[in-house]
Amino acid sequence: MSPWLAVALGAGVFSAVVNVTCNAVARKRNSARNATERIHAGRHTALTAAITLEEFTHRCQVTIDRAERRELSEQRHVQLGDIEIPPFAFPDDIQWRDLDAGKASYLRAFSADQTHNAERIQSNDRCSNVDEFAATIKGHCAEFGRRAWLMAVDLREENELGAVKDHDYLIEFDAALSRYTAWERRQRARTERVSTPSHVTQSPQRSGSRATGLAVGGPA
Repeated sequence: MSPWLAVALGAGVFSAVVNVTCNAVARKRNSARNATERIHAGRHTALTAAITLEEFTHRCQVTIDRAERRELSEQRHVQLGDIEIPPFAFPDDIQWRDLDAGKASYLRAFSADQTHNAERIQSNDRCSNVDEFAATIKGHCAEFGRRAWLMAVDLREENELGAVKDHDYLIEFDAALSRYTAWERRQRARTERVSTPSHVTQSPQRSGSRATGLAVGGPA
């Protein structure tokens, strides 16, 4: 073999080895950079979603406080639209692909569930008066505000984002839910009393008596 040919072959092998090594290092760097970028994008999306949920939580608490400050005598003179359910929607440009698929689906399902329930309440089909409308809105805000706060906390913890002061939201929402549940029980009991047929029947007329009496539970 010619010495020049051996040198050429050696140079070619060396060049190939260098190219393969450089390409491997470049791919490794790109992979690390892409992983870092994905983590950064995921944290940014998680923070955006958490802030949106926290803002909704705050509006829910404000709505509950405003509704509970109204005296019943005042509520009878306001229109149903004076007490509104706070709107909720994630930003249109939020990049759901940056989050875990299950987490993204759960968050979007919450948004759809909240919207559906709000629309059902605002249709007034379930509310016959202002008191009932206000109580139903407070129940809605307590339920969805609580869920929104828990999801926001979860997003921050999973992505190592700074926590925010909770303002005792869970305690306040739990208390509001308890009051709403008690109100529902009272309403149900009142409805049952109204719908229960009366046991008051007319007593048979006694001979020699001109008056008719009422006896409870049938003839004496």
